[in-house]
Amino acid sequence: MTCEISFYQYDDLLARSLAPIVIKSLEDKKKVLILCESEKQIKEVDSTLWSYGRNKFIPHATILDKDFDIPRQPVLITHNQENLSQADYLVFLTEPKTEFVEQFARAFYFYGESGGENAKQISKSLKPKNSFMKQDGKWIKA
Repeated sequence: MTCEISFYQYDDLLARSLAPIVIKSLEDKKKVLILCESEKQIKEVDSTLWSYGRNKFIPHATILDKDFDIPRQPVLITHNQENLSQADYLVFLTEPKTEFVEQFARAFYFYGESGGENAKQISKSLKPKNSFMKQDGKWIKA
């Protein structure tokens, strides 16, 4: 499978930047795996997705949650490089192994303004098709 990879440089809160991509993926009937760097980041993304918007509910679970049927979760937030939910799309916030990314139809890498060097390093192995940056609240092609 060939994975289409897009990079997104955000300028505000991470979870608020990735939430629209997650919502669009769910509207397209695609499952999403969000790969975080740490348990702390899992908790931050989880909290923000629960409170993202009054009119947009983003159903999700984390690998830290108990009593969830993980394969049934439309969005799973984890720090493990395993596709336990059989997700179609990957959102990654930390550098994954190339072999892991290739399991998905699409992948989205989100990094902050200070993460430019990491993005350059990751782009050498993953070769993104598109790159976007947030400007004045809108994504523009970089």
